[in-house]
Amino acid sequence: MNGSQRPRIALSGYYGCGNAGDEAVLAGIQSSFASLDAPVDFTILSQNPASTYHSHGLHSVNRMSLRCLTETLRGSDLLISGGGSLLQDTTSMRSLLYYLLVIRVAGMLKVPVMFYAQGLGPLHRKLSRKLVGFAANRAAAITVRDQASADLMTAIGVSQRVEITADPAFALSPPPEIITQTSWRNEGLSANTPWLGVALRAWGDTASDVPRYGELVSALHKQTGLLPLLIPMQHPHDLQFAELVWNYLKGEIDVSILRYPHYPTALLGIISSLPMVIAMRLHTLILAASVGVPAIALSYDPKVSCLMHRLGMEKETFDWNSSEPSAIAAIAGNILQTRAERFDLLCSKSREMRRLALRNAEVALGITGSKGRV
Repeated sequence: MNGSQRPRIALSGYYGCGNAGDEAVLAGIQSSFASLDAPVDFTILSQNPASTYHSHGLHSVNRMSLRCLTETLRGSDLLISGGGSLLQDTTSMRSLLYYLLVIRVAGMLKVPVMFYAQGLGPLHRKLSRKLVGFAANRAAAITVRDQASADLMTAIGVSQRVEITADPAFALSPPPEIITQTSWRNEGLSANTPWLGVALRAWGDTASDVPRYGELVSALHKQTGLLPLLIPMQHPHDLQFAELVWNYLKGEIDVSILRYPHYPTALLGIISSLPMVIAMRLHTLILAASVGVPAIALSYDPKVSCLMHRLGMEKETFDWNSSEPSAIAAIAGNILQTRAERFDLLCSKSREMRRLALRNAEVALGITGSKGRV
């Protein structure tokens, strides 16, 4: 470490961008180090430093400023790249190049880099695979959140040891009940209502696809008798899409929306109040599993299927592009009838995933030479 007894760690990720999943990753990383009694000084590379500081209480700088990036890394003992799906070229090549640039600057400044619970890929381009492989082979340590990411590391020629752990969000714990009740009140909703959590995202042609999403929500309501509660995970995009679905169903069934962003543990508290969730968003499924809430996954990306396989919930996973809403709703009805049994199974699985999530922080501390309570 550079003079200080507390490791100074820079975090690079999709932080400060309004995505509840990535904010859960950040909160999970913070919680992991705290759980190990390992005090560290974090600096977050954020799209919105003021928002990140307000939400997490962590020192944050503008991630798009080369000056801020360089100054931050120059004063750091470690760069954590992750977690989340940072190294992929589906979103854009520009996004991939940004995260690789951060890693490259750290290398130039001789700051060790850890790939922290990365969800690697997809990497469609030959250039993408070559660049990621080059960066990974120079990392001080690599942990990934699933087997598919580990396999892709091997496929692109990474010879470094790759350890399969779990998403940092599994390290989160629900807040005190008073916080959960306050979150419900702030939304103008009651926790005692029999809700069905539904986390959707636009996929494909949004305008033409809304009726199909509406058909799904309607079928779920008829099959379960629960009132649909739409849970936007990416603000403002998911909220805007939820409003399209809400307008489509207006007058047919009573649908509500969580309209405000919530701190990850507060969102975890809300989800813990639900009997069940149906989700396209990965971190809705992770948060639900963490508190034993059964879920159905609408898979649009391999990362969703990988998670459900690891949780032993393959039968509750549907390919959104080819599944009928009526078939999904039928499974939802069956799940509700066996909810208690599923709760016990999920709690057992999530305890193991939490242990693996904490393992990421143990590896990071090992790089800095610091010791937490292992």
